[in-house]
Amino acid sequence: MHDGQDSEVTVNTRALIDKVLARYSSEHTTLRELIQNASDAGATTVIIKLETDPSLNTPTPQTADTSLLLKHMIQHHTLKRLVVSNNGQPFTAADWSRLKSIADGNPDETKIGAFGVGFYSVFADCDEPFVVSGDRTMAFYWKGNTLSTKVATLPPEHTTPETVFSLEYRQANRESPSYNPSKIPNLPTLCQFLCTSLTFVGLQKIELHLDAYKVASFTKDISPSTQIQVPQGLKTQTEGGIMSVSKVTRQNSKIEADWRNVIASAQNPPTRAAEIVAEVRNAGSTLKSFFSKFAAPPAQAPSKASRVPPPAERIQSPEQDIAGDSSGVISLQVCTVEVNTRVTRSFSAEIERATKKPPPKSTRIALLTSPYDDSSASSGSGSTAPLASKIFSEILPTKTGRIFIGFPTAQTTGFLAHVSAPSLIPTVERENVDMNARHISTWNIELLRVAGLACRIAYAAEMADIKSRFHSSTPISELIYKAIYVFQQYTATASHPSTKVGEKIEEAFWNCSKERSIEILSSKGVLPSKSVRMPAETLSFLSGVPMVPQDLATGAMAFMVNLHNKGFISDLTMSDIRSGLESKALTEEELVEFLKWCGSKLDSGEIDVKGIQNLFDITVATVGGNPVNNNQGSILQLAGIRNYVNVSRIPPTLPIPFDTIPFAFTKSLLPKQMQMFGWRELSIVEWLRFMTTSPPQIQELLSSEKLATQVLGVAAKCWDQLDAASKTAVCELIQPHAIMPTKLGMRLPEESYFPSVRLFEDLPTVKHFPGSKDKFLHALGVRKTVELPVIFDRMRTRDTHTGIEKMPWNHGDLIRYFASVIDELPHKDFERLRQTPFLPGEGSSVKEGQLFKAEDLYAPDQAILSLGLVQVKLPFEFRASSKEGTLLLRLGLSEWPNALTIADILHRAGTAKNSQLFSFAMDYFLQNYFRNNYARSVQQLGQLNLPFLPTEQAPFGSHVAPFQCYSNELAACLGFPIIRADLRPHADKFGIRKDPDIKLCIQKLLKQPPKNKADAEMQFSYLASRSSDLDKQQGLVNQLSAAKIVPIFRKYYLDPQCVGFEDRTKNQFGMHEPRIHHYEPPETVFVGRDQDYIGILDYVQYGPEATSFLLKVGAKHEPSTHDLASLLAKNPTRFLNTIGQDRYLDLLRRLAEHADNLWKDKALVKEMMSSRLLLGYRDFKKESINLIPVEEDTLEDFDPDVQREWSLNKADEVAIVDDVRHLAKFRDYIIVAPQEEILEDFYQKFGVKKLSELVKAEKRIGVVVRDQIPAQKLYKDILERARLFLHEYERDSSAKNIRHDTKWLSKNFSVQCVSDISIRYSLAGHNATASRHLTAARSRLRGGNVILYITPTYDIYEVSTELVGLLVNRPKQNDTLALERILTESLRRLQEKGINVERILRRKEYEARIAKQQELERQYEEQQRRAEEVKMGITAVAKEIELPDTPRPPLDGQPTTPERPVNMPGAFGTPEDLDSTNNSLARPGNEKNYFNNLAKKLGFKNTPSLGTDGPQISRDLEATKSNIANAIKECRPTNTRNINTKHHVDATELDKGGYCNSEQAENLQKAFTVPHNGRQVDIYFGKHHTEKPNAIANQLAAFLPLIFGLTKIFGVDPAAVNIFLDDKSNTVAFNMGGALFFNLAWFNGLHWPSWLTKEGRLRAHDAWFFTYCHELAHNLVKDHNARHNWYQSQIAIEYSQPYRAALEGLTQGV
Repeated sequence: MHDGQDSEVTVNTRALIDKVLARYSSEHTTLRELIQNASDAGATTVIIKLETDPSLNTPTPQTADTSLLLKHMIQHHTLKRLVVSNNGQPFTAADWSRLKSIADGNPDETKIGAFGVGFYSVFADCDEPFVVSGDRTMAFYWKGNTLSTKVATLPPEHTTPETVFSLEYRQANRESPSYNPSKIPNLPTLCQFLCTSLTFVGLQKIELHLDAYKVASFTKDISPSTQIQVPQGLKTQTEGGIMSVSKVTRQNSKIEADWRNVIASAQNPPTRAAEIVAEVRNAGSTLKSFFSKFAAPPAQAPSKASRVPPPAERIQSPEQDIAGDSSGVISLQVCTVEVNTRVTRSFSAEIERATKKPPPKSTRIALLTSPYDDSSASSGSGSTAPLASKIFSEILPTKTGRIFIGFPTAQTTGFLAHVSAPSLIPTVERENVDMNARHISTWNIELLRVAGLACRIAYAAEMADIKSRFHSSTPISELIYKAIYVFQQYTATASHPSTKVGEKIEEAFWNCSKERSIEILSSKGVLPSKSVRMPAETLSFLSGVPMVPQDLATGAMAFMVNLHNKGFISDLTMSDIRSGLESKALTEEELVEFLKWCGSKLDSGEIDVKGIQNLFDITVATVGGNPVNNNQGSILQLAGIRNYVNVSRIPPTLPIPFDTIPFAFTKSLLPKQMQMFGWRELSIVEWLRFMTTSPPQIQELLSSEKLATQVLGVAAKCWDQLDAASKTAVCELIQPHAIMPTKLGMRLPEESYFPSVRLFEDLPTVKHFPGSKDKFLHALGVRKTVELPVIFDRMRTRDTHTGIEKMPWNHGDLIRYFASVIDELPHKDFERLRQTPFLPGEGSSVKEGQLFKAEDLYAPDQAILSLGLVQVKLPFEFRASSKEGTLLLRLGLSEWPNALTIADILHRAGTAKNSQLFSFAMDYFLQNYFRNNYARSVQQLGQLNLPFLPTEQAPFGSHVAPFQCYSNELAACLGFPIIRADLRPHADKFGIRKDPDIKLCIQKLLKQPPKNKADAEMQFSYLASRSSDLDKQQGLVNQLSAAKIVPIFRKYYLDPQCVGFEDRTKNQFGMHEPRIHHYEPPETVFVGRDQDYIGILDYVQYGPEATSFLLKVGAKHEPSTHDLASLLAKNPTRFLNTIGQDRYLDLLRRLAEHADNLWKDKALVKEMMSSRLLLGYRDFKKESINLIPVEEDTLEDFDPDVQREWSLNKADEVAIVDDVRHLAKFRDYIIVAPQEEILEDFYQKFGVKKLSELVKAEKRIGVVVRDQIPAQKLYKDILERARLFLHEYERDSSAKNIRHDTKWLSKNFSVQCVSDISIRYSLAGHNATASRHLTAARSRLRGGNVILYITPTYDIYEVSTELVGLLVNRPKQNDTLALERILTESLRRLQEKGINVERILRRKEYEARIAKQQELERQYEEQQRRAEEVKMGITAVAKEIELPDTPRPPLDGQPTTPERPVNMPGAFGTPEDLDSTNNSLARPGNEKNYFNNLAKKLGFKNTPSLGTDGPQISRDLEATKSNIANAIKECRPTNTRNINTKHHVDATELDKGGYCNSEQAENLQKAFTVPHNGRQVDIYFGKHHTEKPNAIANQLAAFLPLIFGLTKIFGVDPAAVNIFLDDKSNTVAFNMGGALFFNLAWFNGLHWPSWLTKEGRLRAHDAWFFTYCHELAHNLVKDHNARHNWYQSQIAIEYSQPYRAALEGLTQGV
């Protein structure tokens, strides 16, 4: 680089400035920058003047009123120039230099300007600003895109102390093509901006002029500052250590705004009169703006009647609205924090590099907040004074605070406080704080932390003010609202646009504390938050704990949440509550409040019961005090409280125990809450115990009838709600005390009588008291009746004459008296009366004067006497419903005899054989069964061990008990007694069961099985009816199943010569009968009708009911597979001899079907394995083998001399035939399993081996022959046809049996031709061998590959046999035959048989095309070879002398001449290049002649010369031309015979082949010929067409010249061109062996409608020209591929010139 040239980077100044200005998105950017420059220059006043141009459309009004003129200017004038002047220091030389430099900011760190680009904001509206300062001036102008300046010195008379910026608005120049002057900006909005700009800058005044008129001015006055101290608990250094607070001051300022009234409304949209009226009407309900306080005090409100005057009186004229001036004043309080900074040199350098000035050593941050009480902070005057609300709206942070960097930015603070930080480094557009640049963000974050500290200091000052007012006895309720206002000011919200700014300020606000505490207002004044608690509600009983007032916590919820989340304040804890409760005794009001609070906390779950109990343990209260009487009251300890009073039961005025809390303190609590305290409701029992056991209370109770009446009334009132135990306790507490008030004084309850007792006048009856209840008095023992002894004593009178005592009343009178007081008789008196015999009786057994108890007598009835019973003797008629009858019945009198009594009478009558009494008693029982409700005694009768019932089996007198007989007559078959027939319908009335217990029935059956078939039928049928009972006794079913209860009958011969049971070994004859031979368990017998295995199994036949019983207990219809297998394993010979060979095979098939289930029974499998149950056969000719003879096989065999003999064998004696050739060789030596797949699988489970496993084969392969062509052809056919075979196999759902597929064959299979093949077989275990010659045999090599050896004259059947075993797992004979047919039949023949050979045919077609192409190449090479023989001499000389000009070919044979470029990957080329990729991948080792071979295949054949024939491209093009010529020559005529021999297909199939398919010819037939140019043209029709020649004559007249015109251009033989018509096909044209066919239907559909127009005819020629090229290309390439597309395009290019030349003639005359 030392030798390089230096050059400067050029800058497009105009574009640079435009890009800088693009970042200034805010309004009034130019004014902001110019005001900032004035502040940096130390100016006190800035004057802004907007110069205007008059309107071209609206003339100036002719008036002297300045307000109207000013309004006209505001509404219609346009801006011309902006002039801004200030009285700051004039520019110095350095200032002039920086003014014309971009990015060269003010180096003074105390100034706001930093980047040096602010001034260039003037170019947003002005192209050539003009600056005057002191005695110099500078003008800016453009030279192209370069900004230039001119500087001049002013004459002394023009020197000015001010600095003036004059900006001509760009769009105000009428000569400029972009002339579009701007209107006057919105003046109220501009005033708002100017007033806000004055807040923190050093200016004192800003004036706004419109031409010669001053429309507004803003003045700021600042009071001297007062220093305030930083609170002791705050850190004065920031977290980063860069900045520390040195001083904090507070000062007051006042901003005054004056404006012309006209600006308030001049730019408002016009208001319609209707809207004005509506506005006036709604004025009364409109909310005033926050700044309405700046307006003058309104006049006194009019009266209600005159509140809304007519609208006309309220609408003022425009002159009255805009005339004059208005003003507004706002007073502000600003807290300023002075900061010292300390940075490292590197940090300072980075800041200076970014801002062009070093960081200041000290800086200031000012904080402006909105005061709480601002009623005196502002004032205003004038008719448009409400405009102050808009002008001052951005000064006070009532909605959000902003960051001021001299001027307000778009960045908010998150607090309701403005922060002025001149040293903050903003982004270039000065709208946001830079929080991204590394060092700048660090600096800004530190400043923001100072801002947070300033907020904290201001907050502390506010709290100090509240604290001072609290100590001056200001009510705390007044201070809460100010505290809420302060808290809301310092409640952080998300700042925008950068949330990080607000987060840093908030973080510093909280983290500047040395400890986690902040001054807040509490119930005890302003205290550190660590000493204050945050309650959920007001707790008046904790007056000693400082807490946040509830209103304050609610009003400033977000601030309090921040306090809590940051750990500055904690919730009220149990410890705090304990401390407050321990500090003093609660008053009665505080106690009530405390209990309410405890109840609510328990309800909400905030405090558990244990916590409440802990509080109760330390809580005491002073109750019952009276300051008037100087009574200090008593101490109530909540720890000793156990009960509370329910005033609905116990009045609060009555005495209560000491552990019960008075109701006055619990009346606001719910019972549930008091129960959660652990208190119980004071029960009546406990209260009465207190009243009757406490000495003072019991003494008062016994002496005071009033108190006793109250106590008894409370107890009586609650009596119904008491439980039995409580009632008993109440009685026990009251009964011992004489507290019952009677007319004879206080008595014990048992000595008192009910008021209703009037039998005697001198009885102590109870006085009535409130709540008195009869049931309560009765429970206490108060008597309702007079005692029996008293009655008897007082009713006995003495006869004074005789001295004899007599009873004045008889038993009838006694009955009537006791009946009247039956409900009042005490229980003990009633029982005494029940046991007293005072009633006379009537009956045969009654003695004279004998008295009876009521329970020993019956109600009067004649039937009672007939039954021999005693009835009561009454002097009046007995009625059960009368009082007397009720009394007697309750005393025990019986209305009728019960069922047990009747049973006893029946028993006694039966024993005495008194049939008359027996019949009368039985009739009485049955007739009165329902009337006397004997049904309730059925169960007792059924269990009665008293024989009183007659049965069918025994005579009268021999009776049985009800449980000993049954009602079901069928049970008699098992010997059970059955009740007599006439009583059987009433059996249930005696509790007689229908059937005996099923266990008893089974026991009888097991003990005595049936003796004959009739008994068996009856007993089994009866037990079948008990099926539901058997279902509940599975154990009985199992017992019956194995018990020998089923009689087995056999023939019994009666002839004396052969008497006995049937024996097949004997010759028995004569008469016979069935007799029981033996008994079998039900589980071994069968009830089926088929009886397939009769003679082997025991079959029985009974009725349906008996059969169902046997089936339930284990019998079967037919034996199960498991049964047959078990029986067969035990005696297979018996099965074979009984059922024969065919049915034995059927049995084996049945077992095979269930083999999987059978093999789950290991014991059965073991038994079957050891049994000789496998049936096999052996074929022999004459020799007989000693086998068990069976039925002859009726199947015909191939050999008539062969005989088949069946035998039973074990697994090692049988073989499975899997190769019939082995069977043919060794049939004399082996026993063969039945050749059925299901049986072969079954035999394999026994371990039977396959025949191939027993036969050992030794193959002998001859030598390999030289000619392997048969092997190669066979290998190819096998790979081709095996897929067809396996495909058909898969269709038969046998895919799982496929061993190897064709993919495996292609990799692991080969065919080899040998001279001869022989094989020798030997049978294992036998000395038997055999040998034969084969034509095919397969062998598996060591690596797993398989080779198939064949002889030159191989048998395809033997080949199929070897292949089938390789392709499928279990080949069948049919598989071999099928494969043989597939290998031998032609593909077309297979296709006719429905086998899918399309893929093979397509490949054959492809191979045929390749073969044809290779033949053409071979012929071409032969021609080239002969042509080169002429050059051989020259070539030989060149090789011999190695001419230097002759390039030597490379090793790979590729010419390296410069004319042939190297093909790059991805380069575009001919289709040959595309095909070469595939060929190179297919043959990676054949690189040497790769390109030559490729050229040969594509027809680009070039001679293998040494590069003397010119460039390769030229040779390729010559080859292409040659091939095109050959394509033309290949066109040849065809004839009808060739078309008719095509296989005709459906047109829909042709659609699959596209628009060019030669198979279309298969659907064509010659229709007629037409003459054209001296020759006959063949016209062919599709099979759907039948048109006459005249119908298409016009179309042919147009189409034939078109096609044959193109034929002439291409030079094709016209005889090779044919026309066909087929509108059902998508084929446009096709090439059949060089004959070209064109579809007239496409011409008719596409081109005939527009044929008469030149455009249509040209389109038709173009279309058929390319179609012709397409078909000619098929003479070179049959398929539609890249090569075909290449040739089609080359043919079109080759003949495009002749075509265009002939086109004019072809379209002539159109």
